[in-house]
Amino acid sequence: MKNIKSLVVFLIVTLINAPVFAGVFAVKLSPRPSLMTAEIQAAIDSCAANGGGEVIFSAGTFLCGGIELKSKVSLFLEKGSILQGSDKYADYQNDAFIFGKDLSEVGIRGEGTIDGVDCYNPKGEEGFRGPHCIRFIRCTNITLEGFTIQKLANWAINCRYCSNGKVDKVSIRGGHDGLHTRFCSNFKVSDCDFRTGDDAFAGNDNRDFVITGCKINTSCNGFRMGCNNLIVKDCHFWGPGESPHLKQSRNNMLSAFVHFSPKDDNSKLESGNWLIENITVENVDQFYVYNFKDGLWQTGQPVTNIHFKNINAAGILGAYNIIGDLDLKFNLKVENSSFTFREGADYAGGKFEGATLQSPALFNATNFETIELYNVTFTKDTAEPVLNCFSGISLTFENVNFKNSRIASPFLVEDVEEFNP
Repeated sequence: MKNIKSLVVFLIVTLINAPVFAGVFAVKLSPRPSLMTAEIQAAIDSCAANGGGEVIFSAGTFLCGGIELKSKVSLFLEKGSILQGSDKYADYQNDAFIFGKDLSEVGIRGEGTIDGVDCYNPKGEEGFRGPHCIRFIRCTNITLEGFTIQKLANWAINCRYCSNGKVDKVSIRGGHDGLHTRFCSNFKVSDCDFRTGDDAFAGNDNRDFVITGCKINTSCNGFRMGCNNLIVKDCHFWGPGESPHLKQSRNNMLSAFVHFSPKDDNSKLESGNWLIENITVENVDQFYVYNFKDGLWQTGQPVTNIHFKNINAAGILGAYNIIGDLDLKFNLKVENSSFTFREGADYAGGKFEGATLQSPALFNATNFETIELYNVTFTKDTAEPVLNCFSGISLTFENVNFKNSRIASPFLVEDVEEFNP
């Protein structure tokens, strides 16, 4: 009873001093040294009861367990504020620090920090992962803007069946996946800085995504993605990862792009209509990987068409490693791009996430409808073919250059119906 009275007094004092901007109901919180979960949740509920509003966190550290957002309510993290999670997994519900389900018009904004404190859960995924940082299910009109997520105990942003998402100028440091979306649509991500231990962007059965102006560094994959209608422009990828992959204890960045369509997740949407443009890549093992035969989490639905334009990838081990579907739905166009092998690397092909790669060539493709290469340069000092293409319908070269190749014919083409070198 005493705690309830204290909470009522806290809300009365806070609401008297709460600023109101342009008619928006607001509650401004001040930090204190003990756990503030109940007070923060009460502020969210108060905003919701008044038709929506904003919970404002002033400079300082707010210790908090799991909280649940409500429709038309946003959190605003002022510069210098830290929303710090509890290190006890029992203080969270819904496997999340910030959770929302069946909501509309929700958001988190500001220049503050959300700290997941690497909350340890011995019964969690891989025997240690704690709650997701931000988790939304069936939500629409989501705005995430300006803040930093650090020490996330699981995925930083986890969205399922969500639509109309905006993620702008968000930074992620450490932890696991950055933005992981499944069965989502109409997301715009701009000017973000993701430096993660696991995949920076991930998810399947997504539709209508636009990602622009982002910095991407990871000890796993830049994009492990299945999406219909995807645009990625003006982004910089680099490895090795600044934060280690915690399960595998390594820092190499596996790929810039890899297909993601897990069969056991009942994937239904084919991935295609991609435009990847104005991209720089440095010291990433593979640029693009698609293995519909036996790739990890790649065998649910196939890729149809994908277009790469103005790519500068240096310090890589492989440019394209492709095994398409037997119906030959895969179509690839690459133009105005260069791919340069990692200087001094001793590379014999090896495996990618457990599946054997076809060869150490920079470009490998099997089972495709069309491949078109226009104004593309491959640079590798080798006496073996730099490009291998097998079992396709149409292959077109126009101004394709093979630099430093020490073989008379730097490409090997077999069982392709129409080849226009």
